[in-house]
Amino acid sequence: MRRGIDSWILARYQILDRLGDGAMGVVLKARDVRLDRLVALKFLAEELGDSAEAQHRVVDEARAIAALNHPNIATLFEIGETAGGPVLILEHLPGGTLRSRIDRDQLSPADVVELGCQMADGLAHAHRHAIVHGDVKPENLMFTAEGRLKITDFGIARFHDDRTVAVDRTVSGTLRYMAPERLGGAAADARTDIFSAGVVLEDMAAGRAMPEAFDGLVRRATARDAAARIATMDELARALQRLRQLPPSAGEPATVLVVEDDDTLRDVLKLGLAGEGYRVVTAHDGATAIRLAADEAPHLVLLDVTLPGMNGFDVCRHLRRKGFNAPIMMITGKTDEVDRVVGLEIGADDYLTKPFGQRELVTRVRVHLRRAYDMDASRRMATRG
Repeated sequence: MRRGIDSWILARYQILDRLGDGAMGVVLKARDVRLDRLVALKFLAEELGDSAEAQHRVVDEARAIAALNHPNIATLFEIGETAGGPVLILEHLPGGTLRSRIDRDQLSPADVVELGCQMADGLAHAHRHAIVHGDVKPENLMFTAEGRLKITDFGIARFHDDRTVAVDRTVSGTLRYMAPERLGGAAADARTDIFSAGVVLEDMAAGRAMPEAFDGLVRRATARDAAARIATMDELARALQRLRQLPPSAGEPATVLVVEDDDTLRDVLKLGLAGEGYRVVTAHDGATAIRLAADEAPHLVLLDVTLPGMNGFDVCRHLRRKGFNAPIMMITGKTDEVDRVVGLEIGADDYLTKPFGQRELVTRVRVHLRRAYDMDASRRMATRG
């Protein structure tokens, strides 16, 4: 346990465990006794307590995290001052590191793409705020209790165009994940984070059969020539999002999101589709549907028009504005053409009129999943040509 922790920390935080050590400091698990929540306390290493540059580095990390608010970036609650320098009070992430999951070989191809999306989304958000991470690696990607990936350790982050160096004046970073130009002393920038993210994707996919498009994406992200890499983290995020929405390969069930407020019909749809071998997730309102569309990456959505609060049209518009490309089939109880016209105008691919039978439902679902797969295959062929 760390020695000499200031009294104000001991008064507010119950120290529980040591979570880890790094070049810059130590991280302790603690309970905030006032708010009754678990936190991570990040202190400077004791040997760096008198280093003004090290203290500035911690403050820089706090500035970097404070500028960001994103579901895939660890939250900074506050920064405090101690006799040994600044201390960061951070979100506690009990789900472990991506490194531990890679080492345990617990990732399916779908997991690789999903976690890649979350990593790229968080880094793209940082880049849009002119912040480069500088040390993207599996050890700095951690999980919440629910399994959401969070980017941590912005300790060597820098705002664009400022060289990233360690306290001992050497170029900072982890060799395997470091872009070649960094070894020559070049500044960390968005392209070096893209290279690092590409190596993380490569690590996650090692030994797994992945789509050809994924392999090409990794090659472009990790090109030795920075000019030949994917241009922006947003572009990498969009490419991964497209991969996430591909129909699954043989042996992997497609995921269907059923959005229906009628409990009986929702259960009937779930049982019927599950009986055909699909993985089914359900929502009873629009807000839940939007969250599940982001979290579960369904290959198809069955969306009722009439929902409490946000209706099905609103949900469809929102998903399309956010770049959701998987097929959306609207469900309506109306027999006129109004819902159909409106649905197609806002981006729906098809609609079903209640009541409909199991055979009609399954046939239409198969058609749209196959069409989505064929369109993507055509795009891949055109790209190679």
